[in-house]
Amino acid sequence: MTDMQAPVGSEPPVYSWSPAPSHTPPQPERHSPAAPARRREGGVLGGLAAATAAFFKYGVVLLKLGKLGPTMISMVIAFFFYALFFGPIFGVGVLVLILVHELGHVAFSAAEGVPMSAPVFLGPFGAFTRMRRAPVDARQEAVIALGGPLVGTAAALLLFALAESMADGSWKTLLLALAEFGCFINLFNLVPMSPLDGGRITNAVSRWLNVAGLVLMLGFFLLFGNPFALVLLILGGITTIQRFRNARRGLEPAPVSPRTRAWIGAAWIVMLVVAAGGMTVTHNAIVQSREVKNVNQPSGNL
Repeated sequence: MTDMQAPVGSEPPVYSWSPAPSHTPPQPERHSPAAPARRREGGVLGGLAAATAAFFKYGVVLLKLGKLGPTMISMVIAFFFYALFFGPIFGVGVLVLILVHELGHVAFSAAEGVPMSAPVFLGPFGAFTRMRRAPVDARQEAVIALGGPLVGTAAALLLFALAESMADGSWKTLLLALAEFGCFINLFNLVPMSPLDGGRITNAVSRWLNVAGLVLMLGFFLLFGNPFALVLLILGGITTIQRFRNARRGLEPAPVSPRTRAWIGAAWIVMLVVAAGGMTVTHNAIVQSREVKNVNQPSGNL
């Protein structure tokens, strides 16, 4: 669930898919009591293959229709994973929260006059947006990076407010769970480590905060053994090394004044407090709720 804007000076990523050819000749079916079951299995597999082929066939058409083609296709793929992990209803909520986070980056980028790509989802690994030109200075990079957690956390807190206005029930529990999850993913994104938003924000204060973020991520991985944290740790190490190299070559965004660094650092700390506080409040509301049901089977009225 990270914002994966490309490091300064790097090439845009290219994603491709190519089916592996099969050289196995078809085998004749032998008549046996198990033959009908094999035919049914073959029918299911054939249907899945046809659906996959249709998806990629018409997915290419969507890609040609406009800039939103990759966004829509990647959202469908991401929804498959979120529905698999969390169930369809909660999966839709997670997808929307991530989209709102990314649109926060797009909105702040537009306000800064920096063109930005539409969001593209990375399956179960969140989404990313890409600035189409390098920021003029570290302040601009920090402001655009701050837009995602700011708008995303605000959306999560709005869900919490809506849930608190409702009577106890499964819909209320669903909204509270989404609000807690929204606060968590935005809090996690504020870890001061590139390519997370926190690394791009705190880079305006000091590049060494990215090193501190690596230590935090290493501790998170050792404590919980989360493979996603390991992936981020590796990416963070590569990105941090690249940023220090770029700084020596004069390729990083221009540094800013001490006063600007101070208010960027203060904004980052405030966002940490708000996101962590929102997560705590929503979690307590869930624990204190009288009715705890399966959020993927809501009942009652909104």
